[in-house]
Amino acid sequence: MCSRSMRCRAIGRALPALAALVFAGCRIAPVPGSVPRPFSIGLEALDPSGGHVQGIAAAPDALYVAQQTRIAKLDWQGRVLKTRAVPRHTGDLCWHGGFLYTALAKDGKGFIQVYDSNLNLVREKPLDRGIDGIAILDGILYLGMGAAHGQPSAKPHRANILGRFYADTLEEAAPRAEFDYGHYTKYGFQNITTDGERLYGTFYSVKGSPQVAVFDKNLRLERTHRLKANQGLDALPRELVGGRTLFIRATTQRGDDGKIAGCAFDFWEPGKETARCD
Repeated sequence: MCSRSMRCRAIGRALPALAALVFAGCRIAPVPGSVPRPFSIGLEALDPSGGHVQGIAAAPDALYVAQQTRIAKLDWQGRVLKTRAVPRHTGDLCWHGGFLYTALAKDGKGFIQVYDSNLNLVREKPLDRGIDGIAILDGILYLGMGAAHGQPSAKPHRANILGRFYADTLEEAAPRAEFDYGHYTKYGFQNITTDGERLYGTFYSVKGSPQVAVFDKNLRLERTHRLKANQGLDALPRELVGGRTLFIRATTQRGDDGKIAGCAFDFWEPGKETARCD
């Protein structure tokens, strides 16, 4: 028979897994006790002059967070492991094969930059236009490359350029394509991530348009979600979530003076929304 103390410890371990969290008007998916819990970080990790968080990348042992001017490596309790100053404007990032891939837009051009797990720059690929939004699926790197047809990216538009590159060589794998998910947006792709089967692109909302577009490897639209997630969205590694499809989302926090004060991280499970999140 189990002792009373053993039963109490078992109940104590089970209680966190039963909690449901409410964040920014959205019901957050409950997660198993072994999965990282929602947490927040402050200016110990962020550059006060670096603007809002641009993207996040989830690795099995760390979460990488990018601002325009800094990358921070965190453990899954939100403790800072390392930070690195990076060129402005560093945008979205993704984790693949032990390396961190980032999208840098600078002086009207772009660079795919690749860092190791200690945030040492190991290679980069210059491009002929600004970029943002980056993910790798089946060895192909998908890259947001701004508005199509020479449209000013800051003005509402529908067509955005999506590039495809080989992740190992960074050479282009296919002609650049136009992606139109049927709604107006500004600034093109903000983030791109993948659940291992399909891709999720996040956009700024224009006139209430959905902010997440889900599409396949052939760029065919499958569905959209009304989830505010343009400051960072990434799928958690499957080994952390028992094979589930679960995403971590970043939301910048500001003080009463309007300045960056921190960033909160919560979870989203597609199809489990119980409220509009825009």
